[in-house]
Amino acid sequence: MLTLRRYSGSGLRHLLIVLIGLAMLYPVLWLLASSFKPNQDIFTDTGLWPSTWTLDNYRNGWKGFQGITFARFFGNSALVSVLAVLGNIITCSFAAYAFARLEFRFKKVWFAMMLVTIMLPYHVTLVPQYIIFSELHWINTYLPLFLPKWLAHDSFFILLMVQFIRGIPKELDESATIDGCSQQKLYFRIIMTLLAHALNTTAIITYIWKGNVL
Repeated sequence: MLTLRRYSGSGLRHLLIVLIGLAMLYPVLWLLASSFKPNQDIFTDTGLWPSTWTLDNYRNGWKGFQGITFARFFGNSALVSVLAVLGNIITCSFAAYAFARLEFRFKKVWFAMMLVTIMLPYHVTLVPQYIIFSELHWINTYLPLFLPKWLAHDSFFILLMVQFIRGIPKELDESATIDGCSQQKLYFRIIMTLLAHALNTTAIITYIWKGNVL
């Protein structure tokens, strides 16, 4: 008897979850179905199955506006996002390697300044950035969208890689140096290989962030 009550109670909970899920999914299904309906049927035909099927909405949407199709929009987004990803992976890893492994004057000061930039809200730097881009005549060009990424612009990813590199044992560096490995070879053959997870994270987040902006 207890087993029956337990199973019936569990079944009711699962049924309730399914009903709530369907209720939350209904607007999405309605939008999908409405995309195949003529404009005059969208609000008059409330069913999920269109009485009249059409692809005109997709054709008209793909045409874009002012003679520019969505293929151009997607191409622009892909180009800028890929260039931004490559810039962050290359230059942020350079800066992170310098902070984590190299010794130079005012290293701690520069690292602290970099951390401060993470704390600044984006809105604080928005107007100064626009003024700089305007003075450089970069307005209405692709350059502001990806070129700062090639200058180690994102301190967050530098910090991410610095912490990851610090977790790599320095004994590997010493062994490679004993074997005649230069700083360049040490960076490309040892650090970059072990930094793959951090680089993948940087690439994914950069692509998402840049895609959202575009």
